[in-house]
Amino acid sequence: MSDWFRKAGEIWGKADRALGGWLPGGGTASPLMRSRQEGERRLAERVQASLRRQDTFETDRDHVSRPGRFAGEGQVLNPIRAFTEAGANPFGAAFGNKDDIKKAADYYKQYPDAQNQYDLNTNLFLRYLSGTGAEGLKISPQVGRQLYSDIQEQEKKFLATGYREQQINNPQTDTRYIKQNLLAGRTPVYYGGVSDAIAPHPAQLPIDQGERWQLKNSIGSFWANPSDSDPSYTINNERYNFNYAPLSKEGQPFGQDGLILPTSPADIGRRIVKAGYGTPFSYDLNVNSRGNIKVNPQ
Repeated sequence: MSDWFRKAGEIWGKADRALGGWLPGGGTASPLMRSRQEGERRLAERVQASLRRQDTFETDRDHVSRPGRFAGEGQVLNPIRAFTEAGANPFGAAFGNKDDIKKAADYYKQYPDAQNQYDLNTNLFLRYLSGTGAEGLKISPQVGRQLYSDIQEQEKKFLATGYREQQINNPQTDTRYIKQNLLAGRTPVYYGGVSDAIAPHPAQLPIDQGERWQLKNSIGSFWANPSDSDPSYTINNERYNFNYAPLSKEGQPFGQDGLILPTSPADIGRRIVKAGYGTPFSYDLNVNSRGNIKVNPQ
């Protein structure tokens, strides 16, 4: 077993014991999620299986920076791996240990290409944490193809005459803003809900399909502009920031309240952001039908 998986396994075990054995793969179900024991059992099996696999880490520079090569391990193991590779304790960082957070930020500031290895959520968060921003950002073709397909699906929906008119004249929305963008040829993309929802929102794309789990919290909602010269779309002025960050880091007043317990990777990120770590950044994207994405930092 590789050093990475051995270290991750040791850290997981220590954190599990310290928290009473309720981490996924630990002794008992989370007291916060008792109704989801079966889901936790499946998650625990995935974690343990991944920790038993032989790590095939290679030092070749091109291989290390290959976009999303660890994305298949899922949204739990990616941030754990990212902090462990930086020599930091991911659970220490989750509970606000300044040394672990600084160690991860310094590592990825020194080795920015390594951020591209992870799923898009982890990749962008590390860039926020390290202050490297969108410079050198690479996104896997798998995510690119999903993004292109999602834009086309929404485009067909909003080009349908009846639905288009309904959105333009919807009294519950900012009709001027919606009308201005739709008439300019732009397509809105929203992620939310699941495929088997009883009453799915017609304007949203279910997040439990394909690579959308990598898109819903990274790029999130946006307007896509069709290209005049080739079959591609541009997403302009995408801003990576958080409502619950301090006001000095572009947080919003309504996001300043509430206690966050680190019970998921997203909660861990929120806790770090609320503590004031990280720097917002902007970028433009262009994605074509092959899933190739060009990133222009702002």
